[in-house]
Amino acid sequence: MSIPKKQPLAALTSLRFFAALAIVVHHCNGVFWPVAALGPLDVGVSFFFVLSGFILTWVYHDQLALPGQWRRFYRARLARIWPLHLTCLLLTLLLVAVPEPFNVRVLTANALLLHAWIPFDRYFFSYNYVSWTISTELFFYLLFPLVIRFALRWRNRTLLLAVLLALTTVLLLGLASWKLGLPSWQIAHDHMSSTGLLYTNPLARFAEFLCGMVVSLVFIHSRHEYGASRLRWTVLELASVALLLLGYRYVLISFAPVVHEVMLAAGATHVALTAVANESALLGQLNPFAAMLIDEWANHVGLTPFVMLLVIVFAHQRGALSHALSQRWLVLLGELSFALYLVHQIVLRVAQQHGLHGDWSTFFAYGGGILLLALALHRLVEQPARRWMTGRT
Repeated sequence: MSIPKKQPLAALTSLRFFAALAIVVHHCNGVFWPVAALGPLDVGVSFFFVLSGFILTWVYHDQLALPGQWRRFYRARLARIWPLHLTCLLLTLLLVAVPEPFNVRVLTANALLLHAWIPFDRYFFSYNYVSWTISTELFFYLLFPLVIRFALRWRNRTLLLAVLLALTTVLLLGLASWKLGLPSWQIAHDHMSSTGLLYTNPLARFAEFLCGMVVSLVFIHSRHEYGASRLRWTVLELASVALLLLGYRYVLISFAPVVHEVMLAAGATHVALTAVANESALLGQLNPFAAMLIDEWANHVGLTPFVMLLVIVFAHQRGALSHALSQRWLVLLGELSFALYLVHQIVLRVAQQHGLHGDWSTFFAYGGGILLLALALHRLVEQPARRWMTGRT
């Protein structure tokens, strides 16, 4: 049976590059320039999780009820992530001085993309550190066909309930971390940590994927209802970008004073704020449990509502910004984002091993190098492996 292809959402593909770039800058902070207060740019990971839920729902919402489609879906998802993951794992083994003693269990868990489930420091950030995200994505892929089946039957009520359950799970994981007195992640340690339960744990990040599914279903059922002019859609696109940037500035970086005022009003603390303080230090004084939950989880997922708005607005592709993002060279950069994301930290760690101390010119040279390497991996590994594993020519 022939399955019609969905309209490509080129603007969203291009946005993937900018999310990957934010993560690259996050990891380069303090390497090519003095450590700067850039905030948690790793919220780019949250963008990928939301976008993943959105795109999978858009592409597969009307396909998985057909015979044999679950098997095809799982094969396509494995073809998407596993060959490039194994290639980058091999590069890490060959090029990077891994700080931990060799452990076959850690290597096996990483190779099979199970390491994000294991909340011990040496597991979830093992070898190619950023690969924990695709271990988490694999969990999303496993559940997606079942979740979308119920979501289509009861529309967004099912997904909203699932989001609430996922957030409740985060709270329970936070309480478990608190009661067990778990520390945050530390390199080369071999103990359970709050980072492993609240940051990399697939259960702690599932709500972001579900939120992507929610806005995708809204988009699917309403995309033909809005016929505003190019100018109005351009204003909407600009507004969604502005809200995302304002959210980053005020929700994440300036979050502590707001939390402080709320806690004072609720009688949850009597500690007075006498000076501008570092968020972590301030929240630690107010409520250590809240500090842990915010540091390990909320700081990294707090932009989810803003990302949802950005994704659904740009998915319509009716404004000047989305038109600009649909240029072929930007779409190509978006297509390279997965390889760029997986390889950038490997190259950075190799450079650091050789005592690299650079400036902005070195950073741009590094950026050009990882782009070329990402292009090579995309053309020589990612695309051929996907064609071979899915049986496509």
